[in-house]
Amino acid sequence: MSISVNYFEKFQELYNEVKISYEKLNKLQSALDRKVSDIYHDIERTEFNIVQGHEIARTLKETLQQRRVVKEELALLFPVYNMLMEHSGRVDEQYNRAVRRSYSIKENLKVTMGIDEVLVALEVE
Repeated sequence: MSISVNYFEKFQELYNEVKISYEKLNKLQSALDRKVSDIYHDIERTEFNIVQGHEIARTLKETLQQRRVVKEELALLFPVYNMLMEHSGRVDEQYNRAVRRSYSIKENLKVTMGIDEVLVALEVE
């Protein structure tokens, strides 16, 4: 596998991994938002004693803290996700254009060796 193919595939893998993580965290934040909303609705329509109130408050606090952690992770991941999302299409297009150009040049000049063979021949690690 050539150096460029390796890095291009790593770029695509990174973008896909970041996208999956971002979408997963978004869904998790939405689920926690719904859970908070459900707790608020339970508080509104339920009569409860001190012990039950304490348990509701504890559950609400725990859920809000979980939501805060997810929200902060999303905020930290967003710049990476956004940059990869904005540039992935352009990178794909430019890389594919370069591959087509390279193939055409190799065909016209009858080049049969690859970068790995050149590196071995030149004793480059």
